[in-house]
Amino acid sequence: MAKASAFEQGLQILDAWDEVSVFHADDSFAELEELIRLENLRSVAVFTGRNSADSSGAWAKLLTSLRYGECAAVRFKDIPPEPDMDTVENMVQFLRQAEPDAVIALGGGSVLDAAKAAYIVFQTQMPLSECFGSDLVSKKFPGRKFKRIIAIPTTSGTGSEITQYSNIVNRINQVKQLISDPVLVPQAAGLNGQLTASMPRSVTLATGCDALAHLLEGWLNVTMDEGKAFINNAARVGVELVRDNLAKVLSDPDDLSARKAMQIASALGGLTIRNKSTGLPHLLSFSWFGRIEHGIAVARLLPAAWRYYVGRKEVTERTLEIGKVLGGTTVEAVINNYERVLELWQVPKLNSFAGLTTELLEQTCRSAGANRMKLELAPRPVPLEASENVLRDILSEAMKS
Repeated sequence: MAKASAFEQGLQILDAWDEVSVFHADDSFAELEELIRLENLRSVAVFTGRNSADSSGAWAKLLTSLRYGECAAVRFKDIPPEPDMDTVENMVQFLRQAEPDAVIALGGGSVLDAAKAAYIVFQTQMPLSECFGSDLVSKKFPGRKFKRIIAIPTTSGTGSEITQYSNIVNRINQVKQLISDPVLVPQAAGLNGQLTASMPRSVTLATGCDALAHLLEGWLNVTMDEGKAFINNAARVGVELVRDNLAKVLSDPDDLSARKAMQIASALGGLTIRNKSTGLPHLLSFSWFGRIEHGIAVARLLPAAWRYYVGRKEVTERTLEIGKVLGGTTVEAVINNYERVLELWQVPKLNSFAGLTTELLEQTCRSAGANRMKLELAPRPVPLEASENVLRDILSEAMKS
């Protein structure tokens, strides 16, 4: 019997993961209609970005499905690319007026993240500021079952349709803050490659890099390996899919089979970081919003962080496993091959972004070093007392390469 392709393996993995119902048929909207009927939904609030859901045709397709399901919809579309706390508060007020049976988030990762935050604040009446952190909602309401969003991603990168994360900008502190809580994991995710076809090349590239970073950062994270063979396999399959398909969609935006493969890879990346923490690249990039695309930042930070990680024997062994996908029989060869892939895709280098000033980088070292949990969960843990120097060395190398 022929071995299943990476695409087929990816679908099998997502089908086996029962925490989120993943709709991935060519007509995923028909599956959404069935969900609406099964749950007897009569009204939904739909959150979208300002323009992308219209230009991609996603809003029109969703509206048709809701009509077939005899479900009324109200829409909030004033969500910017970097939603902040004020945006989420406005969304909460919208939900209080609408009182919907369910919430659908239709858009990129920012839309999905903002919808998760708004829906949980609406249900708990907790101040948004008290939700930031790990499992704070779950701890305040132990055992309570909350309604969860239905996520329909129109980009292929964040994996937010699978994860328990919501990143929201705190304008006062000028940093993205994270809510991490199982209550945020979406109820269902609808994957439809056609919805991503209108992404500009720059967005396709940045989101694809984000997906690859999620997959590799999670796969490298040997600190959290116990009982995670299934997740490591998901990461491997996802890396194969990005390796084989991102270049295709960059050169031919209408290659729908490659678009679908990238959506599967993104969901596998979400599954990976749902179970294994991202590492230092994500930690270092939290305060860079508005200056550089997130996916570009983490992709370009990874090699320098990786070279730090391999000071741990287990990471060296994992790197050689990754070499079976990226190529290379030595640690440096594997990392070099990863960097060659970035060059092939024409990923901009960090030193080409004027906003990444010396002052910002120094601030990054200080603020990132305060995140003790993230330091401890890194593939090679960073001692708190050495964190500023370690992070400074990583940033220095990343800016030169």
